[in-house]
Amino acid sequence: MKKDVSTNGFVARLLPARWLLFTLAIAAGLVAWPLSSRLTLDRRLESMFRPDDPNLVAYQELKAAFGGNAVAMVVYRDVDAFSSDGFQRNDDIGDRIQSLTGVAGILSPAVLNRAIQTLRPVNAATLASGASETPALASEDDEFAQRFDEIFAGYTHTADHQYVSVVAMLSPDHDAATIQGLRTIVDELRGSGDSAVLVGEPVLLHDGFSLIERDSARLAIWTIALLSIVLLVSLRDLRFVALAALVIGWSVLVTRAVAVVLSIQLSIVSSILTAIVTVIAVASVLHLGVRYRVARRRGATGMESTRVTLQTLAMPIFWTCATDSAGFAALLYSRIRPVQDFGVMIAIASAAVLVAILVFAPAIMSIAVERSSSSSSRSRHGTRIRRRCIELASWFVIHRKLVAIASMVMLSILVVQVSKLETETSFLNNFRESSEIAHAYDLVEREFGGAGVWDVVLPAPASISQADFDEIRQLQDKLRAIEVDGIRLTKVLSIADVEGAIAQLPLLGFAPVEARLTGMRLAMPVLSDALLTPAGTAPRQLRIMLRSNEQLPAETKSRLIEQVRSVVDEHFESLDAGATQDASPPKASVTGYYVLIASWIRQLVDDQWRCLAASGILVWLLLAIACRSFRLATAAVVPNLVPVFLVLAVVGLLGDKINMGAAMIAAVSIGLSIDSSVHYLAGYQRRRWRGHDAFSSAVHAAGAISMPVIAATLALVLGFSVLGTSEFVPTATFGILIAATLSVGTLVNLTLLPAMVRLVDHD
Repeated sequence: MKKDVSTNGFVARLLPARWLLFTLAIAAGLVAWPLSSRLTLDRRLESMFRPDDPNLVAYQELKAAFGGNAVAMVVYRDVDAFSSDGFQRNDDIGDRIQSLTGVAGILSPAVLNRAIQTLRPVNAATLASGASETPALASEDDEFAQRFDEIFAGYTHTADHQYVSVVAMLSPDHDAATIQGLRTIVDELRGSGDSAVLVGEPVLLHDGFSLIERDSARLAIWTIALLSIVLLVSLRDLRFVALAALVIGWSVLVTRAVAVVLSIQLSIVSSILTAIVTVIAVASVLHLGVRYRVARRRGATGMESTRVTLQTLAMPIFWTCATDSAGFAALLYSRIRPVQDFGVMIAIASAAVLVAILVFAPAIMSIAVERSSSSSSRSRHGTRIRRRCIELASWFVIHRKLVAIASMVMLSILVVQVSKLETETSFLNNFRESSEIAHAYDLVEREFGGAGVWDVVLPAPASISQADFDEIRQLQDKLRAIEVDGIRLTKVLSIADVEGAIAQLPLLGFAPVEARLTGMRLAMPVLSDALLTPAGTAPRQLRIMLRSNEQLPAETKSRLIEQVRSVVDEHFESLDAGATQDASPPKASVTGYYVLIASWIRQLVDDQWRCLAASGILVWLLLAIACRSFRLATAAVVPNLVPVFLVLAVVGLLGDKINMGAAMIAAVSIGLSIDSSVHYLAGYQRRRWRGHDAFSSAVHAAGAISMPVIAATLALVLGFSVLGTSEFVPTATFGILIAATLSVGTLVNLTLLPAMVRLVDHD
């Protein structure tokens, strides 16, 4: 990071061309503007996985076989649900839901009622008794109807008939408008006095993404506003506020445009793009402003101050952006696609910030302005802060050996503590308990016996026999018998259950199995297609729909999923595969939203340590190149590990679990905190090259960066803390933990870093 002749020459050529570069940059921004507007937020669950992920492959096979498996439930209370009027109300609601774009079909008590009427012939005794006035599904004397009632209790209605639902089976191409249409129907039901809720994994994802979009916009606005205020108060110079706004706006526009060209979409992770760009940009602008003011106080003209500032900070800013790019590019090591895309976008953004500073700073800083009359009072205030930071750094440098030993011991303890953290795999628990969707799921969990929907997909023979259904029922019995920590599956449903009920009918009971399946397909086409692919499809597949509690401990949920997989695998290992499939049977799989979301969150948490290690190594290598010293690079990277482990350890001590927000902290922590370290090392080496001793250089380098670092941290902490009020818990967690990490990182860079540098660099 040494300021050499090449840097001086580069700046000397940069200044005369400053307005030309400014104009070209503005033109580039105008070109990028319309392109950047095409960057959209990808709400698809599939976008969260790599294309070759086994869980995603199984899910896509489920969609291909059964036309999608996204299910949303409109649940409402109706004490007369099983009366004629109740079925009519249910039918009317079902018709409205069926008419929505993106709804492939529905299942409801009214649909079941019509299916029974179609399948069951009306006999003379029924007509004579007048029982025909009673809805078919509500007939207490009809064993067939009672069997249907029992099979679908927990899906379309509760066992006590107090709550009913319309189960909307969504097509694979459904979008946010579909969920909004369902929500509108629920809102109208509430307006008419009914107690109605909307649940389902697609609803959870929709609401989560909506909250993330809103929170990311709030974060960008608050962060930019607060940092602008800090810039104005700290520097009392509107030029640097304008410079920060230009750098942030231009960098975001260009990054979004490049992302569109590279076919990258915003995701649940990368929606904080603007906030991260703001962090990188404003830190550099603050350093430029402070250095510029120092040059002006020493009597230099505006142009001379601009030249000296750029010559001094060009290399530190370059290496800051380079280490940011490397730190975030390490996210490519993740197995989660949105995390990979996020790393690419921030790497691009870091490079864009560097370019923006080079093309905008010379022009903006060279604009002539009157010197402020209050500069002396501000100087005295800044001097006091620097003096206190120098005194603090001096104590740590003097006791550097003790500090180093204590830090290593503390870091070891923190690593052990963090390794014991539990993972939050329930997507529902990402919403606050007071939120509307949390209340909705509480109702469904309590009344319907579980809101987690998932599936077992099995190979089926081209022509199904009664023996095949007997084997399926045996597997279902094994699934119902699974128990993990007292938790069982709350519902296990397949076409074998429905076929068994139909077999009780006088006429269909003597018909071949395929004839009963044909009758079922005529009476309930949507349900039939959702449970068994039609005859003639190759390979033919059968689906067992599972229900379980959504709000389960991470370990319990993982073990339950693994137990289901184990039972399914053992069942098929005990069968002769050739007897149940004509050729090349597909393997049985356990999949669905429930499995995918749990797998995604668990993998996100696991990958954070891979990405942290990769980020640390890349940043260390770049710092070694920049400083031309592996010792100084090591002294800088090690202290920057302390903030993330300390913050996560506190999370564990408070009894919280690692959710999506906490999982991202490790991956981005080094990229956020290393900027101050780069500027510190640059200042330290400048002093050493000028002949100052190691002690003096270590403590005064800390004093030199204190003002911009503290000012930027204050604004960023306030900005990210705004997210603490979010209804989406990971966003709130991310905001609070980032604020805490930045605070600890600033303290580390002003205390522990000088001690470590002095420890490794001897006079």
